Amino acid sequence: DSSEASPVKKLVLEEGNGELPTDGSSVEIEYTGTLVGEKDWSAQDVADCWLSQLQGLDHLKAEFIQNNIDFALLSDTNVFTEEFCTTTLGISNKIQAKKLLMARNRLTKSQDEHPAGTVFDSSAERGKNFTFNLGKGAIKAIDLAVRSMRVGERASVVCRSDYGYGSEGLRSSKGDVMVPPFSTLNFELKRVC
Repeated sequence: DSSEASPVKKLVLEEGNGELPTDGSSVEIEYTGTLVGEKDWSAQDVADCWLSQLQGLDHLKAEFIQNNIDFALLSDTNVFTEEFCTTTLGISNKIQAKKLLMARNRLTKSQDEHPAGTVFDSSAERGKNFTFNLGKGAIKAIDLAVRSMRVGERASVVCRSDYGYGSEGLRSSKGDVMVPPFSTLNFELKRVC
């Protein structure tokens, strides 16, 4: 779905041909994954991808949406303060307000440490395409996008974190952060077979 509110947006760059894959069929793709950053998160994205994953704070989703707390407002340390949390959001528990601010600080720090445009994985760099069975073996965004791809099709796919690597992110086998938690991702895909 390429609509603005969709958690997964696909743009066809080059048409393919042949049949669409079916559930359970083996597919092979070339891919490059890059970090997009969360600067374009809407209030709904903040509520769905980030706030809903914070233990004990997901009850604030309605207030975040009502007050249009998008990523720009959330990351503005001059506006999104402890006073804002207690006054505007009605958080009476100061510990919850501090917890919310600390989680925001971790999110914005990961933006600085892992900037938009960073390539985190690529079949070309690995020297090997990614093969998986449709319906299992890939993150939700890849699975959804490939379902509508014919052989030879190239597409750009942008997904929210809840369709990517979620609140855990992705680490290398050595433990290095490849994709920070809550990351919005872009994949350049080509269906090979």
